[in-house]
Amino acid sequence: MRFYHEDTPPSSVNGDEITGMDDEGVMYLEEMDDMPDEFEEMEEVTDLEEEDTEMERPEDLAVLVFNKHSGSVFCCDLHPCGKFAVTGGEDDKAFVWSVGTGDVIMECKGHKDSVIFVGFSFDGAFLATVDMSGVIKIWKCNLENVQQEWPMVFEYEADDLSWGLWHFGTRVLFCGAVTGDIFVFKIPTGDTKILSGHNIKTECGKLFPDGVRLAAGYEDGTVKVWDLKTNSVLQQVPQNVHQIRVTAIDTHPENNLMASISTDGKAILSTSVNGKIVANLETENDLEAVAFSNQQLGYFALGTLNGAVTIWDVGRQMIRHHCSKSEDDVAAGVTKMFWVKDHLVTGCLDGSIRVYEGRSGERSLMLTGHWSEILDLCYNEKENLILSSSDDGTARIFKYELNKDKA
Repeated sequence: MRFYHEDTPPSSVNGDEITGMDDEGVMYLEEMDDMPDEFEEMEEVTDLEEEDTEMERPEDLAVLVFNKHSGSVFCCDLHPCGKFAVTGGEDDKAFVWSVGTGDVIMECKGHKDSVIFVGFSFDGAFLATVDMSGVIKIWKCNLENVQQEWPMVFEYEADDLSWGLWHFGTRVLFCGAVTGDIFVFKIPTGDTKILSGHNIKTECGKLFPDGVRLAAGYEDGTVKVWDLKTNSVLQQVPQNVHQIRVTAIDTHPENNLMASISTDGKAILSTSVNGKIVANLETENDLEAVAFSNQQLGYFALGTLNGAVTIWDVGRQMIRHHCSKSEDDVAAGVTKMFWVKDHLVTGCLDGSIRVYEGRSGERSLMLTGHWSEILDLCYNEKENLILSSSDDGTARIFKYELNKDKA
């Protein structure tokens, strides 16, 4: 998901304080004190009806709910050991907390804006918290004594940021900026280098499985493949293929392909060596998520904010399944998506987590509890847990049962 600053709206259409109208039957503010009791009672009834509507929430299947944030919870991650979670939100805060009890272990203080990325390094040694204003903090994970504050080992203030990403095999952190630059930090030394952009916001980034190349998507539709050793662009998808913002990128497990999607409904498969277009798929508008399956399955999945979930054959570039069109599945827009073995896990606008069988396209599991859109989603294989964060101000832990009967 993408994040935007919100300003407080004016008190009227023109931004002026309303002090009264003319004689067309409109009541002045100073007359409010003379309102009859019947009107006050009617207001009370309306308020009660609104409260009843807000209380209509789905069955909560979560094993734990974390509700210490005020406002949307934009991002989340699980420690590799599966015992600790971290969440960041609209309240400019990040919390580390116990997966078992929900108790706060540490508040990551010092952020100046909404925290849009939190994540543990691949080995669980370090935690990164990143906010929109460009404040980046790295904390040393103290797992032996969780009662002690985790020390901050590195801090950096960059330009306004849009995304963050840890390397999957080394202690390197990537942060994409609104200016188009990508900051690369070696942790804990803090050695820094910059992959210079072209003054257009970078929207997303994804490492290739070889660990030495990074694919990045930009607001103007550009997709670049960066060589992390030379800090140079190896190749890029031909211009005008994506004519609008690239919302997500994924890379094939064999290193030979990448998939990029844009909000106009284009899904592009291109080679990672020279950027040659393998497939230009015209799908539905508002594409939001793309994910390759493992090499054995040979699939990739697409999800849209309109609720379409499709599974494609990589080799044939053909749709195998329309997952969201089964008789018992009401479509819900997709915000996040990843594969767990041969199952496709999706986070949705209605707050649900829906899991589909890759080979059949049938929904095998539906986890509910959130009552607003899911903004981030992650999985811990060791403890078999899913952690979700939502616009409803909470994060939830679900036990993920692969063999659970269809919901």
